[in-house]
Amino acid sequence: MATTMRPVLCPHCGAQVRKNGYCSECYLPLSMLKKAQNTSNYYYNIGYDRASARDLSGAIESLLQALRYNKRNVPARNLLGLIYYEMGEAVQAMSEWVMSINYQQENNLATKYLKELKKDPARLESVDQLARKFNMAIQYAHSEDYDLSILQLKSALSDNPHFVKGYLLLALLYIGTDNYEKARVTLRRVLKIDKANSLAVHYLREMGDTEENIIEMRKQNVDNDGLLDDDYLEEIVVTEDGRAPKKIEKKNLFQEIKAKKDTSVVRTGQFGQVSLAKYSGLYMLLGLAFGVLLFSFFILPGQKKKLRVENEQLIKTYSEELAGKNSTINSLSAEVDSLTKQIDTLQNGAAQGETDLPDYSNVVSGMSDTDLQNMIDKE
Repeated sequence: MATTMRPVLCPHCGAQVRKNGYCSECYLPLSMLKKAQNTSNYYYNIGYDRASARDLSGAIESLLQALRYNKRNVPARNLLGLIYYEMGEAVQAMSEWVMSINYQQENNLATKYLKELKKDPARLESVDQLARKFNMAIQYAHSEDYDLSILQLKSALSDNPHFVKGYLLLALLYIGTDNYEKARVTLRRVLKIDKANSLAVHYLREMGDTEENIIEMRKQNVDNDGLLDDDYLEEIVVTEDGRAPKKIEKKNLFQEIKAKKDTSVVRTGQFGQVSLAKYSGLYMLLGLAFGVLLFSFFILPGQKKKLRVENEQLIKTYSEELAGKNSTINSLSAEVDSLTKQIDTLQNGAAQGETDLPDYSNVVSGMSDTDLQNMIDKE
């Protein structure tokens, strides 16, 4: 019984490979495609080893290189999604898994991963909240509201303690506010998740930590470092009978800072409050006066100079045109005088010519030409 051979499919586009060894769609040689596929598997193995050693950033780099050689490398794409999810970036993880399913729908672990996420709506909601809080923290950082940005990041990291980008931004804010000890605590958490994170190592080196200190940080425990403790202020009151102190109230520091940012009142110590609203009219008058001065000293002189230059140019143009027309008139007058003289001369010559003309009254009709010529010669 004859056996039928299965067609060879192109690893790049999925089309059938012809007998000459070239793809029928992308026209790439099968030998080159197999070499690219082997290279992709090589980088996948490197990425797998790095992920096993907790070098997540290095694993991402290797897996992206593997997908650059073969975008249909499903195991590499699934592993890349898992690493993204471990680092708190669930959106990128889901995008990788969706692309993996598009390339291979059957016997694909990405289908299981997405089903697990869809079963838990609360987890998807936490992913959305994490993205919102992180974006808000970035906005606060850009507007230099570092306290609000730090509190937003702590809230986001409480929801997802593996969010590496959040830790890195939090460490950067601590460094910017000269709180280097908390920055080290924050970066230690990053190194527990991603042992060779390049940004974390760079920040530690900038703060003066040696390689030995960085290696030691990877071994330290971060469970009880107090980094994500709630930022609350507790008012403690001691009773007159000397009993144990009693906690009165917990005030949310985030709300207090935000309220201070939103108020438009400037405190002036013991002299009470000064509202900025009553000075708005004065500010308007000062602005108007400044605008008038600016117009008078800077804008108006320039406009006057511009108009003066334009007038001078216009007068110069008219003068040149007038001189040209006067020259034309003079030349035409000279021509008229010359022509008048010529006419007078011609008239005088004509009058003199009339008196000197010969008398041909004796010419008789019928004279021969010879007789007529002899008569003229005699004259």
